[in-house]
Amino acid sequence: MTGKRLNSEIVVRAGTAALAIITVALLTFVPLSSNDFWLQSAIGRIIWSSGQIPRTALFPFTEASEFPFHAHEWLSSVVFYLLHDWLRYEGLIFVKGALGLALFGLCYRLSHRLTRSFVVSLSLALMAIAVANFRHFLRPELLGLLFALIILNLLHDYQTSGKWRYLIGTVPVALLWANCHASFAVALVLVGMFAAGALVESLQAAPRGPVRPRIGAATAAAGPYAICGMLMALAMLLNPHGSDLFRYAWNVQNWDFLRSHIYEWMPTFSRPFVGSRGFWAFALYLAFAVALLGAGWKNLRPAAILTLIVFGALALHTQRHIAFFALVSVYPLSMAIGPYASRIQGMRLARPALPVLLAACAGLLFRYGNMYGGFPYFVQSHNFSPLLTQFVEQNRLSGNVLNSYELGAELIYRFYPRLRPAIDSRIDVYGERYFIYVEGLSSDEQALRKFLERYRVGYMLLLRPDFDGGIRRMSRLNKDGWRIIFADHKVVLLGR
Repeated sequence: MTGKRLNSEIVVRAGTAALAIITVALLTFVPLSSNDFWLQSAIGRIIWSSGQIPRTALFPFTEASEFPFHAHEWLSSVVFYLLHDWLRYEGLIFVKGALGLALFGLCYRLSHRLTRSFVVSLSLALMAIAVANFRHFLRPELLGLLFALIILNLLHDYQTSGKWRYLIGTVPVALLWANCHASFAVALVLVGMFAAGALVESLQAAPRGPVRPRIGAATAAAGPYAICGMLMALAMLLNPHGSDLFRYAWNVQNWDFLRSHIYEWMPTFSRPFVGSRGFWAFALYLAFAVALLGAGWKNLRPAAILTLIVFGALALHTQRHIAFFALVSVYPLSMAIGPYASRIQGMRLARPALPVLLAACAGLLFRYGNMYGGFPYFVQSHNFSPLLTQFVEQNRLSGNVLNSYELGAELIYRFYPRLRPAIDSRIDVYGERYFIYVEGLSSDEQALRKFLERYRVGYMLLLRPDFDGGIRRMSRLNKDGWRIIFADHKVVLLGR
């Protein structure tokens, strides 16, 4: 009888794990849709072939080509270029999916270390992945999320074991992170919270008495984390920009222009984001977290409390930080529910209910897509259609192109230097003045005609809304010889 129960338990667990993997796969095995990928790959190609990192914007045909460029994602760019060169576009779906499964595995590992419960750990990991999914694009940010979870796992392992090898393991991760994405400072925030948590715990546990010994004990408890943080900071300096990388990351985080014009940097409760699938997933997760913490807040260690406060505040401030909050919050939520996990695991309905729920979630994802409407076989994007690429190649088009902001990156990857854009997706390089100027050309005929003549623009490649919203109605362009030479469901290409 015991053997039959054991076999039944193994079958149920295997089936539940398989359904969980299918759910994560439906969330993350989605074709490439981020236009930033093309720009990073183009920069990676230059670095790989020349051995030099571009220091200016380089690609535009305007004076903006001389604007300083801070290639903080240089290593990610090289990796993305090599991946695309090896796997081609169709194979990149497996890269996105593999990263999704890696994030899920790290969340599950962290939660299971705290709860020792298969059901609870799987549930928390799946919820975190689902909430972060609206940001699951093949961008350097995705590597930042992966590094954050690796470091959080290592810090927790040291917290519970006291073995230095876990702290030392964070240093090479910090080095990689600083060369891949500007979110690298999150690593220092994480280790700082563990240091502060150890300090508080030591002060709380110390018996009353002379102040100096208590402070000494507290300092000794926080010391390893402080040393780890210093080593991580030193490792982060090993990048092409040195200490200037820290200043750059701070400036980008506090640039108000980004919060006004770039969707991902807008406030969490701004109109474009409120009402989206990502917003409702975050709202439900936040409500669940509040309820869970209300029941188990006494189980939280100081480091976990600080994690919630800091990353919760970031998530409420800017929508792009929700992904970090969702993944990192697995640590405090698992700690809060930990003492009750075995009771939940032993509930009669818990084990059969989870696979049923997972099957339902998989069905919904198959029917409606992931958190940004993507499916394993289709996703909305600004990617060039094969017909557009074929048209440009067959006609050997060359010259300067006034383009929609979203189309510059792939234009560069596929056709530079034969075709040169006016702008691409590096908003931090171009700045507010240039960005607004180029964006405003589609609604100001006089300024547009001056721009076209001044820079001898030969083509305009525009998203249909940009064309229909302004340029279509500019009658004098016809007199200047401008005609539509290609159009599909996404873009309009004009030439003269």
